Amino acid sequence: MRVSPLLKRTRYYHYMDSVEYSGYILEACPQQLADGHWTLAVSIERHKGGSVDVQSFSASNTFQTREEAVPHCINFGRQIVDGKVLGCTAP
Repeated sequence: MRVSPLLKRTRYYHYMDSVEYSGYILEACPQQLADGHWTLAVSIERHKGGSVDVQSFSASNTFQTREEAVPHCINFGRQIVDGKVLGCTAP
């Protein structure tokens, strides 16, 4: 699995929170809410020549723990890349 150098520089980088999928890097980015639940959010990165395109997506789903949220975030990213989420287009 290739990990983006940009991801490695982030403060909250976790190796298992990012995967390569169909030429994109998907990074789970769940955020903890005031009530303790975690959001569904993913950042999708694509390298084109010397540039990097990054776009973030989120949904209203919430989860009890970060560990529960991460795989759902990655799956959400895969669905976006595959064109299965209306109104969301990968970079």
